[in-house]
Amino acid sequence: MTIPSGPEKDKIRSLFDSISPMYDFLNRFLSLGLDHVWRKRLVDSMDIKAHESILDAACGTGALTRLILKRHPHIPFQLTGIDLSPKMLHIANASIQDKRVHFCLGDLEALPFEDDMFQHALVAFGVRNLENLALGIKELYRVLEPKGNLYILEFSVPPKGLWQTIFRFYFHHILPRIGKRVSRHPRAYAYLPDSVDRFPSPVVFAKFLKDSGFIVSDAISMSGGVCHLYHAVKSDRSL
Repeated sequence: MTIPSGPEKDKIRSLFDSISPMYDFLNRFLSLGLDHVWRKRLVDSMDIKAHESILDAACGTGALTRLILKRHPHIPFQLTGIDLSPKMLHIANASIQDKRVHFCLGDLEALPFEDDMFQHALVAFGVRNLENLALGIKELYRVLEPKGNLYILEFSVPPKGLWQTIFRFYFHHILPRIGKRVSRHPRAYAYLPDSVDRFPSPVVFAKFLKDSGFIVSDAISMSGGVCHLYHAVKSDRSL
């Protein structure tokens, strides 16, 4: 498959390719293990039935896919993981050997799938990296079947108060320094807080999903507002 290209996509791909060997370790270490808790809550909230199709978009190294396989060891579903980074996908392919899973290189803003193909679509910490958020959400809507489920995990800034002050200090000053030293990438973990600051607030993003044709059933705040889990259902109306 042709690698999606463009200045912004090339920058994101290069960034994630460069940190791929340490990506899972740093996620667990820098989040104090909470990234696993957040992903597990997403997986536990899903109702997966036999022979359903699942899309893990911006799947990275396959962390979410591994949790789904662990949670449902025997259900015969089909899961497709797609990501912009070849090196992330290499790790995913090397660590997951399951006939129910297939990984491919691709762009969330131009998904290489037919309309109404999936019953579930998942994005864990990937939508804030989109060059065109509206296009990415439109693509997720397109490939889901009517009444299909969309689950999104994304960072958010906690409400004003002491916890927000602590969060911002850690996120903007401590995390980038540790991330830079361990990953040996000068910008990777400075990019993270910048991208979170630019991303819409939970209320605004939930409204954005509704305006995009989804029925938002949940926008769950976790860890004091550091992360939100959004669950939306594709409506029957056309965009």
